[in-house]
Order: sequence, then C-alpha cells, then structure tokens
Amino acid sequence: MKRALVLLALLFAFAMQGVANAGSVTLHPSGFGEHSYAAWKANEGLPDSTGNQDQALYFQKMTSTASFAAGVAVFKGVAGMPTAAFSDLGFWWRTDGHCGAGAPRFNVRIQPALGPAFTYFVGCQGMLPGAPAIDDHGRTWEQRSLFGGLPPGTVVSLSIVFDEGNDVGQGYVYLDNIRAGGHTWSSASDNGNNNAVTTAEMEQILGEPLNVAFTQ
Repeated sequence: MKRALVLLALLFAFAMQGVANAGSVTLHPSGFGEHSYAAWKANEGLPDSTGNQDQALYFQKMTSTASFAAGVAVFKGVAGMPTAAFSDLGFWWRTDGHCGAGAPRFNVRIQPALGPAFTYFVGCQGMLPGAPAIDDHGRTWEQRSLFGGLPPGTVVSLSIVFDEGNDVGQGYVYLDNIRAGGHTWSSASDNGNNNAVTTAEMEQILGEPLNVAFTQ
C-alpha cells in the first residue's frame, strides 16, 4: 500500500510538472520599421482551439524588401531547451499571402556544444508542404513543416520573421496553427495573453541586435 501511494505521488508530481510547463512557452507578435507589424486577427483563420473567433496571426511588410523592417513574432520560454524539442516546427499559411524562400521563416538561434552560437533559419518555401485545408470562409490553407530537424545544440531564441516586402510578393501573410516546442497556437488565447514586445525586449530575447538577428 505504501509503495502504491509513493507511485501515485510520483505520477501526480510528473503530471503537475507537465501542467506547469504547458504555459511556459508563449508567442508574442510585434514588429519594427515602416508599415510592418504582426498581430492576431479575428475571422481570418482556421477554427481556434477555444472560442469561435477563427483567429490567425497576420504579418505585414508593406514596403520594399530592402527597407529595414519586419513583422515579427518572438517565442518566450524557449531559451535553454534542446533543439531536439523542436522537431515538430511548422505552421499553416493562407495561400492568398506570401510564402517565399526567406519569409515567413523561423529564425532559431542555436548554441552548439562546441563553438560560437549561430542563427539557423528555414523559410516557408524550404519547408515540407502538407495537404491543403479550406476555412469556413472558403479560403485555402497549406501546412508547412520543418524537414530533417534542427542542428544539434541548445536553443538561445526562436522567432518568426516576415521581412520580404511588397516588391517581391503581396507584402503580407496569415499564419495559423503555429507549432513549436510541443505547443500549438491557433489564437491569442493559447498564450493566456497577447502582449506585444518592445524593440528592447525583442533584442534581449533574441540575444543580439535586430540588424544582426534579422539579416538573411
């Protein structure tokens, strides 16, 4: 009986640890530069995990690609996690927007076991396409997933960057069902909050200046 109680206590502790970690990674839309930002938009996406707003994360850069500007979403709580935890990295993109080789893209800052940290990125066109889906408004979405996994090491920072302008595409894209580190974001409510980050906070999270972090 005593052994069974100890086992139950251990199982409960592990379960509570899972609950504590469930909200530890959060996604924060932001941006910098002219005509560029990221924000959740209602009635633009696939069905949400909770509620009926059908939110999608909108990224915009309505200026030239050469302009130092981007719509950005940064992940908090990923620093120190092994890159193996991000084998399921991806999103769904709405096909009326831009899916380029460099944007939208995941920027992953990685610290290898030996040597200096480096930034690994994979753009929408470089990801593995999946089957399409149609939302409640008749718009087409396509799943994109990381192919082959991340290089080994420890994650320093993770972000989604949209910095290809309207001179090479539509200047915007909607993303939904964003997957990273075992979490999926279908709306702002999956965070518990929707706080944008300042430029200074973004640089602190990324661990480097914006003109370094977002140079392709």
